[in-house]
Amino acid sequence: MEINNGREGHQHEGSSQWLVSYLNRQGDWLEKTRGNLMVTATVIAAMSFQAMVNPPGGVWQSDNYCASENRSETCKGEAGTAVFEYRNSKRIAYLGMVSTCTVSFCASMSLILLVSSGLRLRNRVIMAILVTFMVMAVLCISAAFFLAVVLVQFDDETIRYILSIYVLFWVVFPVLVLLIQLVRFIFWLICLMCSSCCPRRQRSPRRLPPLAPTPAH
Repeated sequence: MEINNGREGHQHEGSSQWLVSYLNRQGDWLEKTRGNLMVTATVIAAMSFQAMVNPPGGVWQSDNYCASENRSETCKGEAGTAVFEYRNSKRIAYLGMVSTCTVSFCASMSLILLVSSGLRLRNRVIMAILVTFMVMAVLCISAAFFLAVVLVQFDDETIRYILSIYVLFWVVFPVLVLLIQLVRFIFWLICLMCSSCCPRRQRSPRRLPPLAPTPAH
């Protein structure tokens, strides 16, 4: 019984050490890429902010604008507001762009705050939050680009074809990345199970031969 308990203890100890070493490698990767995370989040936040303060289609320059030489019309919105905000045909796309830019900006600023706050990135909770914020920021800024192109493009078949390829890419690529991560996770589980079921045999300390008694004089 004591021998079996000792073997089980060695199995759990080996699997836990393997898990700790794996998490430490992930934490080291995040620690090394701290600067890259800051730069990426800053760029995405700047892109989102620029898209909001300078929306596609521009803003109304004044409450009144001259549509032709002999007729003056009054714009639907006040000066400084977005033009597409009052266009019924593209209002849904404009609201979608505002929503995605807002989510992307919030995720990027939250990531910057977490990275610059001095928290240890080896914490599994912090790692999950950082990865979630980065994925949200990248996907939302990609969706905002698509909606911005939809707002300013004319009804053209070539542009539609380009946009369809763009949408297909951002549907296939995240799924591919997710599958790769899933395969890595399954491989990690298999390795963990194999290491727990078949632990490495520890070599017993080499016994030295007993010293021969010294002859009596």
